[in-house]
Order: sequence, then C-alpha cells, then structure tokens
Amino acid sequence: MDIREGKALLEKVLEVRSSVIEEGDELYDRWNRTPIRREYEDSARNLAYYMAFRKQDLRDLQERLIPWGVSSLGRLEADVLGTLNAVAKTLGSITGEDVGDIDYRSSATFLERNEALKNNTDKMFGDIRHDRNERILVTMPTEAGKDYKLVESLINSGMNMARINCAHDDPEVWEAMIKNIKKAESATGYTCRVLMDISGPKIRTKMLLTTKRNPKVKEGERFLISNKTSMTLPKGIEIAVNTSVPEVLDKMKVGQKVKLDDGHIEAEVKEKNDEGVICEVTRTVKENGVKVKTEKGINIPDVDYKLPVLTEKDDKDLDFAVRHADAIAFSFIKDKNDIDLIESALGDKLPEDRKDMPTIAKIETAEGIRNLPDIIQRAAGARLFGVMVARGDLAVEIGYERLSEVQEELLWICEAAHVPVIWATQVVESLVKTGIPTRSEISDVVAGSRAECIMLNKGDYIVDGVEVVADILKKFEVHQYKKTAMLRSLSIARETFEG
Repeated sequence: MDIREGKALLEKVLEVRSSVIEEGDELYDRWNRTPIRREYEDSARNLAYYMAFRKQDLRDLQERLIPWGVSSLGRLEADVLGTLNAVAKTLGSITGEDVGDIDYRSSATFLERNEALKNNTDKMFGDIRHDRNERILVTMPTEAGKDYKLVESLINSGMNMARINCAHDDPEVWEAMIKNIKKAESATGYTCRVLMDISGPKIRTKMLLTTKRNPKVKEGERFLISNKTSMTLPKGIEIAVNTSVPEVLDKMKVGQKVKLDDGHIEAEVKEKNDEGVICEVTRTVKENGVKVKTEKGINIPDVDYKLPVLTEKDDKDLDFAVRHADAIAFSFIKDKNDIDLIESALGDKLPEDRKDMPTIAKIETAEGIRNLPDIIQRAAGARLFGVMVARGDLAVEIGYERLSEVQEELLWICEAAHVPVIWATQVVESLVKTGIPTRSEISDVVAGSRAECIMLNKGDYIVDGVEVVADILKKFEVHQYKKTAMLRSLSIARETFEG
C-alpha cells in the first residue's frame, strides 16, 4: 500500500474526528439545557456525535479506507468516537505517524457501548426467548378479553409484548385482556409485557352516510367529508363521512390531496362548502373500487396542521394505562414539545412506584422524522424510551417511494441513540388475515430483523403469524446483525444542526 495515501487518509480521519467532537459537543450542550438523566448521558452524547458525523458525505473516505482493512465507519453507530479513535490509531501505527493522545478504546468500553442498546431492549421488552434477540409485539383483538386460550397460544408461539390499542374497545375489555395475559404468563412460564397504545389526534372517518348497499368508491366518483355531526348528502353524492377532527377541514383547499384507509383510497378536493369538502377519487388500490369504512385514517399530506398530542379521550385512557401498562406508546409525535406535554401528563398521573414507566413514540409524519434526534433526546433523556416506525401512516405521508430510505435512516439514528425500534404496520398481513403468506412478506420480516421488535396486527391466523415470524427471526439471526452502510450525508443530521 502507498504510505502517502495512508497518511492522507489519517489526516482526513483526524479532521472528521475533530469536527465530530466540536459540533457534537455543541449539540449535546444544547440538548442538555433540559437535564438528561444520568443513565442516558453517554448515549445522548453518542447520538450528538453521530449527527455531527452524518452531516458529512463520507462515501469517498469509506471506500478509500476499505483496502487498508481498517474501515468500520459503516458500523460505528453504537460507538462513534471510539470507532474514529480506533481507526485513527490503527492508521497512525501503519504509517508511523504520531496521533497525539488518541488511544484505542478499551474492549470494556467497546462492549459497554455495543451492549447499551441490548440492555435497553431487555428492559423494555423483557427477556430473550426462543434463541432470538428480536422481540415480537402483537396487537390484541377484542376476543383476547374473552378467549384465554388465544392469549396463551400467542405467548407460547413467541409473543413478547401485547399491544392494547386504546382507539378500540374500552377499559373493561382492556382489563380482561390483561387478566388473561397475566394468567397465561403463569401457565407458560414466559413473560409478556403489556403496551398500552394511546391513540392520539389521528384524523379518522367517524360515521358513514350512504344510499349504496355496498358503499364502494371508484376512480372518478365523488364523496363528501362532512364537518357536521348530522350529515346530509349533497345532490349527486352517494357517500358521506364525517371525521373525528372536523376543524382540520377548514385548512383544506381545492386541489388538496386526501388519502383514506392507509392510502387505499386517494382523492382530490374539488369543492368546499358549508357541509365540508367534496372529494373526487383519483386512485384506489383495487380496480373495482374500495369500500369506505368507519374508524379508518384520513391523511392530508400537504396540510400543515398542529393538533394537541393528547386528546380529551387520551387523557382518560392514560389514567388506565399508568396503572396497568408496562410501557405506554404515544401517537403522532411531531417534535420535542409533544414530549414535554406527555412528560407533564405522566408527572401528574404516574403512581409513585411507577415513575420510571417506559414510553414509545410512534413516528408517522414527515415532521416527526425531521425532529427525531430532538424527540429522542428529550424523551430518552427523561426515561427508558423506544421508537415505533409506523410505516403505514408514514408511507401515506411521505410517499411509498421514500419509505425505504427513511426507515433505514431511522434505524441508524436510533441505534446511535441506543434506543430500541419497533418495526410496525402490515407485517405478514396476508398470512395473519388469510393463513397464506406472500414472498414479499417474508422478505419484509427479514428487513425488519434489523429492528429490536416486530409488530403484528390482529387477524384470524395471528397465532400462525407469530410462529412464522419467530422461526424466520431465529434462522436469519445467524446471518446478519443490523447493516453495514455507505456514508452519504443525512438530511436529518443537517437539519438537526440548523434547528
């Protein structure tokens, strides 16, 4: 190898290291204006260093280092400064150059940083089971409150955590679900944590008014999104729905894109009137149309609206969750101010013996992505914290073509923060609903194995789904852990410093 190239590489690595320390320390100091709990200080600083590191486009440096056999920069998330120190020290030894007081990280330090994420995952989701590190989270169907055998089968099949969605059912049903979970824990000898998912300010279809026997909409057909509790059908319109958040209709304009039911129906606002907005269907996922249903999400990707992160219903649901949950998830987290409101509510409601309740932020908007580092710092700085990548709403909000890129970035950032990730939405959906998986679903589970937990939604074949996912994770784990990545700059990193 050309020793001059080695010296040039060392100079570049030292330059990167210096900028990472300077800018990372500045970011950490900014974050630390809101005191960070002592147990999370090292992780918060590592995240700050990672954001400083990923501001830069380092693909060329990465490629030049590879022939020297010293490049581990594509896998430095868990220990940014330690990795840069090791690379610099090795290059210094090879080239005979003095790198100053930089020393190799100790094996103990290396292990501690790499174990931080694992330890946080264990605390959040409980012990490893069935020879796999990844955990499985399952959304509880209503019948889980009555069907004990279903719950027991799910736990035996590999469920590590049960998700109770507060958008559905009521405290009486939730309590019955938890009772069955506790009973099944005792019977099986396995632990199963309970996650209460606070529904948040999601815009949903509420009631349906139609003259159709089968209320499907097709391309070119018009329907009304009403701002009224008591709806009427305008002339020529056969379907109307109202919404859980009628005030958002005031912000919509003619030409506005609207998506219903996780994007299964795409439409455009054609008219605004006293009744609400009249939309025309531009696309449906099925050629013969899609049925309009109640309790389905409405996404308005291009409208900038800010709703309170906790609704009146959420406040009541939180009273139940703080007494019964092992962790609480919060929906539609957009910025650190949302975390402050949640922390204030938890401070008021949590019993003294539950003050350390773990929380999970569901990231499902473009704003949440942009503000992820600040969200993590504020939330994980306060308590044990995880991130759920809600890929359904996220894809509808940012576009399916961007989803793969964005979810990779979220995984990297969370690993640098030592924060566990839940890979959610439509995992083995066909298998869970019909009993027959698709090839793409199996590949999706493999992709999701880079997260710490995979979430399955309810369906008639949910036990089969858990068994299949557990088996895939167990077999694939020996082949890959996380992912080595090339190092172009991240827009999230640049925006973190600009903010």
